[in-house]
Amino acid sequence: MGRPGENIHKRKDGRWEARVVIGTPVDGKTKYKSFYSRNYQDVRTKKKEFLLTLNGLSTPAVGTMQAGIGTACVTAPDTMSASSLPAAPLSPEAYAQAALQSTMQSLSESPDQAIPFSDVARQWLTYKKLSLKESSYAFYSIMIEKHLLPNFGEVAVSDIESEQINTFLSTQKASGHAKNGGPLADKTLSEIKSILIRILRHAKSLHYISEVPDSAPVAVKKKATSVFTEQEMILIENKAREEDTAFAVGILLTTYSGIRIGELCALKWEDFDWANGTFHISKTISRINDVDGESDAKTHLVIGSPKTDCSNRTIPIPESVQKYFKDHAGDPSHYVLTGKDKFMEPRVCRARYARFLKRAGVKHHTFHTLRHTYATNCVEQGVNVKALSEILGHSDVSITLARYVHPSMELKKAQVNKLKTFANR
Repeated sequence: MGRPGENIHKRKDGRWEARVVIGTPVDGKTKYKSFYSRNYQDVRTKKKEFLLTLNGLSTPAVGTMQAGIGTACVTAPDTMSASSLPAAPLSPEAYAQAALQSTMQSLSESPDQAIPFSDVARQWLTYKKLSLKESSYAFYSIMIEKHLLPNFGEVAVSDIESEQINTFLSTQKASGHAKNGGPLADKTLSEIKSILIRILRHAKSLHYISEVPDSAPVAVKKKATSVFTEQEMILIENKAREEDTAFAVGILLTTYSGIRIGELCALKWEDFDWANGTFHISKTISRINDVDGESDAKTHLVIGSPKTDCSNRTIPIPESVQKYFKDHAGDPSHYVLTGKDKFMEPRVCRARYARFLKRAGVKHHTFHTLRHTYATNCVEQGVNVKALSEILGHSDVSITLARYVHPSMELKKAQVNKLKTFANR
């Protein structure tokens, strides 16, 4: 299967076929031009060359646009005619927007046409490309490619009914895992359904369908979140101070701030304000799936803004450890976790963290457990929940309470022991 949105697929005869919409639908059928090759890259190149000619764009201009906007530059022209876009080179954003408008116009000109779900999904994805972070766009693309298109791709969006959606959800739950064909996690199933419903709502907003079909709810069981015990935290801190490496300093900083692994990997010493005893989170490093197909690599690293706007934040350092971190501060341009001008990527950090826990004699827990533990300890020590929510970078206090705060049994006992017996009142 080709990349999501490319309209390239492998035929039963072993050849790859790339299709381009070349005309306004007539008699309910869209006009396509097809290209064939035994090699995926060859057929992809043929399609690109045709689109260059079709839209009057020079190769350098398109290359620039592809570097800036990725898949949208490849998928958008599928529904453009030679007269639908200006011949002059456009910015990536303007090109994608023009592509979206052209797609909408082409499809809406024939309201009685049976519009394939794949066309609507690609249209929606092109639209979302303009506002999504690269990591979110990659996630949506993968979910659409691996789960939605194989099941609904060539189905007319107007023919999708509740029964089909419910059958799809049941099948995915039982055997929807893309790698091993096993059961799909409830959370993943819920995310797939959410994307499907959003695409159908998009179809409704453009009057391709009159109503979004009802579907069965997907129950997501909340997993019990683990935290380190007090004794485990003592072992972790003692081992970090004993090893006294840049990586150990990063582990300690996480235990006293609750930052995410990607935020730690992107943190530099220049982000610290020693006069005020704080540091600022403005970047994160993440490895995401490559959905643009411009290289043979399946994933690539991205240094970008934090998870949400609220995640761009200033975090106070406890006074008890401010001197420790200040004494270990390196060159302002160097990364905290490496002590060098080169960063450490999250998956390397996770591997080193696992080995660190083993050396400390602590049972393995995910790196995120440090964040859970920090939040829980803050609540148990009486830290204001609103303040904690901002430190963690949450947009709502309820997220903090529901997701990261797990009072220990000792705290629960201490709280209920405050109750007086009725006889002594």
